[in-house]
Amino acid sequence: MDGPTRFTASALRRANARSRFAIVVASAFAIATAGCAQHHLAPVTNLSWALGGSEPPFDPEGPPDVRRWALERLLTRGLVDEERDGAIVPAAAESILVSDDSLTWTFRLKSGLVFSDGTPCRSADFARELTGGLGRADHATRSWTLAAVRGVDAVRVGKPLPALGIETPDDRTLVLRLVRQDRLLLRKLAMPGVSDAWSTGSGATWKGARGLGPFRVAAADSGRRMWLVPVGKPQTFGAWVEPETTLIRFGLTPARVRALQRNHAVDLVWPLPVGMLDQALPDGFRSATAPARPRRLMLLVMRADLPPTSKLAARQALAHGINRDDVVRLLGQDADRRTSWIVGAGPADFPTLDGGQIQLWMDRGKLGRSFHVDLAFRGDGEGASIARTMQGDWSRYSIYIEPTPMRGERWTEEALNGSTHLLLVESQAPLDDVSAELAQLVMPLRGPAVGTWRSGWRTREFDAAIGWKAAVAPPDPEVIAQRLEQELVALPLAELPWAWIQREGTPDVPVHPHFGPECLIPVPAKAP
Repeated sequence: MDGPTRFTASALRRANARSRFAIVVASAFAIATAGCAQHHLAPVTNLSWALGGSEPPFDPEGPPDVRRWALERLLTRGLVDEERDGAIVPAAAESILVSDDSLTWTFRLKSGLVFSDGTPCRSADFARELTGGLGRADHATRSWTLAAVRGVDAVRVGKPLPALGIETPDDRTLVLRLVRQDRLLLRKLAMPGVSDAWSTGSGATWKGARGLGPFRVAAADSGRRMWLVPVGKPQTFGAWVEPETTLIRFGLTPARVRALQRNHAVDLVWPLPVGMLDQALPDGFRSATAPARPRRLMLLVMRADLPPTSKLAARQALAHGINRDDVVRLLGQDADRRTSWIVGAGPADFPTLDGGQIQLWMDRGKLGRSFHVDLAFRGDGEGASIARTMQGDWSRYSIYIEPTPMRGERWTEEALNGSTHLLLVESQAPLDDVSAELAQLVMPLRGPAVGTWRSGWRTREFDAAIGWKAAVAPPDPEVIAQRLEQELVALPLAELPWAWIQREGTPDVPVHPHFGPECLIPVPAKAP
């Protein structure tokens, strides 16, 4: 290559035909301005969405959360975006210039970017969001994401940020200077929250969120309901169109959702409230599933930094006390038992239910005739459907479990920084790559965990594979799988698809393999 690579409209379209990781010029949604709705007036709704679980907090720099990401993706965008086919496409960026050595990335923003509150969007807004999640005390996801950027390796929790390779030479230009090549850089920038822009006028709640669209918050009843309207004219995508107004409801029980369905007052249910499919759905509704990519796992995390699970013998005893067939059955007919330790590795032979092995490991670890551990799980998540059954299985072998359901911020805090020995987590790596899955499992040498939960396992052997050190080629999944099988810090129980409920008689809801079902409605039929 004789000079820096410039990604322009024609060049990017050609590049995308050669590689699914290339950039193409396309934009998921259009940006326009619209007048503000009055808070005390509930807008007319043409899409009603029941979002299972409590309302996620407005925290774009927070740990990955698929429910929060679903809302963020409706309200703003970043430099680039990830389309359903996996292509990385410019969003707020107009063009991307890459140096010969791939160590300098220059993003030229589109002209006239404006937030939904009418204020102009500049390169400094993107730089502010890129640096905003660095040095957090609860999770190190942003530091892992931007690990190749100059100065990020010197970020410390509670300390001022060092000089970083993030520059804004003018209002429409943002430059990233790397200390090493990062084959996943654009995919990382496409993760919700990483390069998303928010107005400085945004508040601390969804009600005050001011992004680049395609939607904006018209009204909100904190913790219960939120109304979204398009920033501009609703866009059409094949058989689907953006709703003119979306009502989102939080914290509904299955009984309340069924009542809304019988009254024809809900169109989409996702994520599903726990137990939503235990009974037949009301007439006019059907459930559906679609594969997730990156894969979604139900994991049993056995923390390596808390006794007694700090002992391998305790983790082995626990692993041999699980009836995997029962667990998979309770997770639903679409849960898949045939999984692996790490993405890219072959299917694994996991520890089987075996009382003799349990006793052997309890003796070897000098755990006594019985031992006790605590188990935490998200009370409005899929772990709630299996926790009590697992408790019963373990109790038959004198392993006594105290299960504790948690919700909202209490669960988030416990999963990352709590003192519970065992966690049941619905885990999805931030990227579809072995290094991203591994980064969740292995703790950084110092500081908090990457992702949404803490394994407590610290080791230097995977520094290059995770990306803290120079690594151009992806690591070998089979080698990693052997170590994970030996350590047993996180046991995959099943792979989970995306699952939702929608009205009958409509095409399947569009699903993004990474981010789940999307907030669209069928194109109205033309009058005869």
